[in-house]
Amino acid sequence: MEEKKVLRKQMNSLLHSLPADVCAAGSSVICRSLWQSEKYKTAKRIMAFLHMAGEVSLDAFIDRAVKDGKEIYVPRCLDEGRMEGVRLYSLAAAVSGRYGIRTAAGGAPVCDRRQLDWLIVSGLAFDRQGHRLGRGAGFYDRFAENIRGDIVWAVAHGFQLIDSVPVEAHDVSVSVIVTEKEYISTI
Repeated sequence: MEEKKVLRKQMNSLLHSLPADVCAAGSSVICRSLWQSEKYKTAKRIMAFLHMAGEVSLDAFIDRAVKDGKEIYVPRCLDEGRMEGVRLYSLAAAVSGRYGIRTAAGGAPVCDRRQLDWLIVSGLAFDRQGHRLGRGAGFYDRFAENIRGDIVWAVAHGFQLIDSVPVEAHDVSVSVIVTEKEYISTI
């Protein structure tokens, strides 16, 4: 879909031009919002992502969750747009994986995605209906297709929230979007 391609290029450009201090400040506020949520209090098994340039950093959230005794899983990209969640015991144990995306070291236990209590995803853009524009490979869409929708949350910088995200049949929506400015429930 050409509309998605153009929007991806625009949003990638905005993410890469975001000053590091602005990104860090927004990430800090978002992590605090996640810690204070009811979902955090009840979740035992959480899958979150290790950020790429410009994305919200969940490093502080992950670090605290590990210290609080939560099981933390992060994506490991496989082939053909597939990924799995692998256990991360500490941020120091993260390694560079496929496509330069940080993940847990080889040999880390793989999660049963049906046992996750909370899946926190990234994306390039979101709308208030919970539609998500990813990077185009479909990793999260394939991973989340058989997961209860109410556990799929997204974190994003405020500028990543747009009026409308183009949607295709295979796209998985999110139930909550947390930015540095607001908490949006889409269900």
